[in-house]
Amino acid sequence: MLFAFVFMILLLLFLTAHGAAYFSLVRFFDVTSLLSKNILLGSLIFLGASFFASTLISHLRDNAFSRGYYLISGSWLGFLINLLLFFALVWICTLFTHTVSREKTLAIAAVIAAIIYSLYGVWNAFNPKVVSIDVAIDALPQQWVGKKIVQISDVHLGHVYRAGFLIDVVNKINMLNPEVVVITGDLFDGTDGNLDSFLAPLNKINAPVYFVVGNHETYLGLDKVMTAIAKTKIIPLKDDLRNVDGLQFVGINYPLRGSDRDIAKIVPAMPNWDQFAPSILLMHEPLQVAAAKKLGISLQLSGHTHRGQLFPFGLITSLIFDGYDHGFKREGSFAIYTSSGLGGWGPPMRTENRSEIVEIKLR
Repeated sequence: MLFAFVFMILLLLFLTAHGAAYFSLVRFFDVTSLLSKNILLGSLIFLGASFFASTLISHLRDNAFSRGYYLISGSWLGFLINLLLFFALVWICTLFTHTVSREKTLAIAAVIAAIIYSLYGVWNAFNPKVVSIDVAIDALPQQWVGKKIVQISDVHLGHVYRAGFLIDVVNKINMLNPEVVVITGDLFDGTDGNLDSFLAPLNKINAPVYFVVGNHETYLGLDKVMTAIAKTKIIPLKDDLRNVDGLQFVGINYPLRGSDRDIAKIVPAMPNWDQFAPSILLMHEPLQVAAAKKLGISLQLSGHTHRGQLFPFGLITSLIFDGYDHGFKREGSFAIYTSSGLGGWGPPMRTENRSEIVEIKLR
């Protein structure tokens, strides 16, 4: 039921966005010919439907055509969002400053600006930065003082982010010389399940790797994901914990569709759980913060939000996740860091933020 509701909302937004683009293009560029209007309308309908079609096709079959089709349709979606932002400025100028005579000039400038902004977003998406934070943890064992943990999240390996991208990421991680690497979900995207090309680079990470699944692993199929993970050095934490030299790494499974996960019940039921020992909670979504505090969690590491990925959607993620949608926050002895993610979903671009690798220095 929830999936159908979300799909209908997305469909409504798609229709509204493409309708706004059609109306704006007809108005700003004075399209009067019926044939031209029909061509424009048909093109927008095709481009709008392409994202849904390419997502389905690439999920069924991962090949050069499906990846190319997904890349083009995703790029169009990102460009459309950026174009509507700049067209909104044209509408504001037209309606409130009485510059109707310059509509076409302003519209041309808006199209150029949207192209440049989109290209910037593509560069942003494929050039992750390293974010370094210092985190104080109560009763941290001496052997962990000054050590590093590297977090990556939402890599979305699949249609767009391929093995070459992953190799560069692994090289950057190894240069940081971490004690442990954690992956907080959505390592893979909704491909046809053939993940073999990503396995060799993952095995070149020079540190133990702990992993929890995200929502996209559930779309792909947990059996396929775990079969692939079993061929790597990655250690999945499925409602489980690992005590590494006195520091607990606690992993929570992403809930399957229609289910609910209460960490207040799941974590205490884990074998060898110690509420008074320092602990790091790996959980895909930055939720259940109050429960994490009561459990005595020292640091929660999450992702999922992409911090909106494209402007202005970061405003929405901030509201949905009560301000825990990105960055570091400390509340007493509890701290949380939500990563904006390393890859992306849909449009192969980021205009809301940079993609990131998170370097966490413990003290």
